[in-house]
Amino acid sequence: MTVPRTVVFLLFATCSVWPAFAGPCTGAEAQLVRVSRELTLAATDIAEGILRPIVLAHPDCPEVLLAKARIEEARGNANQAVDLYIRYTDLEPNDSRGFAYFGRFFLEQRDYMKADALSAAAVDKNPSDPSALALRGQVLVMKGQSAEGKTLLEKACQLDPDDPEAQFQLGAIYDRAKSAPNAVQHFRKAATLNPRDSRAWDYLALNLEPMGALAGAEQAYKKGLQVNQPGRFYDAFLDYNYGRFLEKRNDLAASKQHMDRAVELAPKVRAVWYERAKLNLRLKNYQQARTDAEKAASCDDPAKVIIDLQIYALLAQVYGRLGETGLAKKYADLSRETPPPVRGEYR
Repeated sequence: MTVPRTVVFLLFATCSVWPAFAGPCTGAEAQLVRVSRELTLAATDIAEGILRPIVLAHPDCPEVLLAKARIEEARGNANQAVDLYIRYTDLEPNDSRGFAYFGRFFLEQRDYMKADALSAAAVDKNPSDPSALALRGQVLVMKGQSAEGKTLLEKACQLDPDDPEAQFQLGAIYDRAKSAPNAVQHFRKAATLNPRDSRAWDYLALNLEPMGALAGAEQAYKKGLQVNQPGRFYDAFLDYNYGRFLEKRNDLAASKQHMDRAVELAPKVRAVWYERAKLNLRLKNYQQARTDAEKAASCDDPAKVIIDLQIYALLAQVYGRLGETGLAKKYADLSRETPPPVRGEYR
């Protein structure tokens, strides 16, 4: 049978106008990319505003579920986030991003076994997905497989140099290796990509200090403090680090303000009490120094950031300034008699 030319023309025109494989998300791709980007930057309200018309125009789009899951996670609604992540991964079982974001959710929740399993599944589904590689790399580093984790994070940064979390995690590896120039490169990139990440500003400053870039370090500390809000990118030690920086520059009054804030934010951490005790000793606030040093002595410090010998030496000084010679001698004797920890027992 011969098909009339008019019908052929109509068929051709129809195929030209309508995509052959139009799906439930067709037409919303660019907006969904924007939503994902804003969520990566923790701009939840902006992401939600972009998503709202997509939901109305594309009610059956699975990507909406993934975006909603990330929004609920950001809002702190864990149960709703889990339900949405499960629904999305059921609908799109081959999409590595669903497993990667779900795994990062469990990592933030400190459910490391689930984060490990989901990160492995994400990479297995797509070994070229930057979000999957970044998560898996971070998990491997936490498991002690630093070389393998670093390789994956480097690959993630190569594939998507604009992923601030991958840049931050790679910077953290160089920070632990005491490679300040490399750490600065990645922390600067992370902070530039996501100016709301107070952690990135803090680590950038910490690594600029040993390089002698003190003006840059101070600027980074101040930028971090401006954006340090509760949430995923919150840094409880930013005031502590900046307070120490100011003390080293002999700005003792300003240092005191930040150290006071530090002990409020991290009251169970030995280091913050120890450093404020040293500062109060310099300020001749001897009674306050005594309280802080005794508090530091009572805090557990399994990582041995501040070892007992440091506490004993400080208490000997404080009690000496207060004229309590018996206690000063006790702690001076402890300082002499206590053997230092063997190499490797403290960092």
